[in-house]
Amino acid sequence: MPFDTLERSPPPFFRQGPSAATRLVFYAALSLLLMALDVRWHVAQPLRRTIALAIEPATLVARLPVQLADGVVSHFASLQRTQAELDAQRRAVVELSLQASRAAALQRDNDELRTLLQLQRSVPLQSLAAQVTAQVADPYSRKLLIDKGSIAGVVAGSPVMDRGGLLGQITAVQPFDAQLTLITDRDSTVPVEVVRNGLRGVLVGDAGSTPGGIELQWQAANADLRAGDVLVTSGLGGVYPAGLEVARISAVLRPRDSAFARVLCAPLAKVDGGHDVLVLKPLGALATAPSRAPAPSRRRAKR
Repeated sequence: MPFDTLERSPPPFFRQGPSAATRLVFYAALSLLLMALDVRWHVAQPLRRTIALAIEPATLVARLPVQLADGVVSHFASLQRTQAELDAQRRAVVELSLQASRAAALQRDNDELRTLLQLQRSVPLQSLAAQVTAQVADPYSRKLLIDKGSIAGVVAGSPVMDRGGLLGQITAVQPFDAQLTLITDRDSTVPVEVVRNGLRGVLVGDAGSTPGGIELQWQAANADLRAGDVLVTSGLGGVYPAGLEVARISAVLRPRDSAFARVLCAPLAKVDGGHDVLVLKPLGALATAPSRAPAPSRRRAKR
């Protein structure tokens, strides 16, 4: 080989083996074969688990700054939320304290007025807790059964309440249970008055024909009634004690061709649900007759 000739081709050692195209086809076929085997027999899962286990420490280290940042942000957000709740609770305590002080002042004023006017205090209500056990199978009435009867002291005519307000009246009593007629029943009538202005009326039940099932009847078309007014028992009739919440006016319809308004109401008690009720003594049972002292026996003088 002459010295002035430069050999630029690689030595025969580096040109041995398959060509690049052959290797590409081989590895492509091998990849397709491994994918087919993995889909059919999952042969690559151990390899993937091994790789995932090997890079898990690096993944945790890479994820650590993000977790720390999220923790710091959530910590400060929790502090702000806790502080806001604490401030709200403090304001609520102050408002309740103010309401309690006002109620105590009103109670003192009421007691003083009763003392000055020599008014007799109302008789304290007697109550009995009971539970609803069944509903009377009558599509034209609204009646329930409770688990207390005459043995427990329940008498006919007793008002029944729940947490919302007046629920109805006991109409039949058995030794171990009693029948409760709801205020939405068509035979139910409750003397009520409007809390806002003291307007009196009679709340009549009507089993499903009116929204809510009750209606304040025989009110003049120009009566001062509004949607949202609360109705309480007036105490008239000698059955229901005064001041028991009964219903809320939902709509006042004033027809042009009628002298009376149609006042639709919704009961405050859960007439379609609930289990725990409170049976009150009727006003007639609370009224106690004045006791008479027994006449002293006169002994005939012996002569």
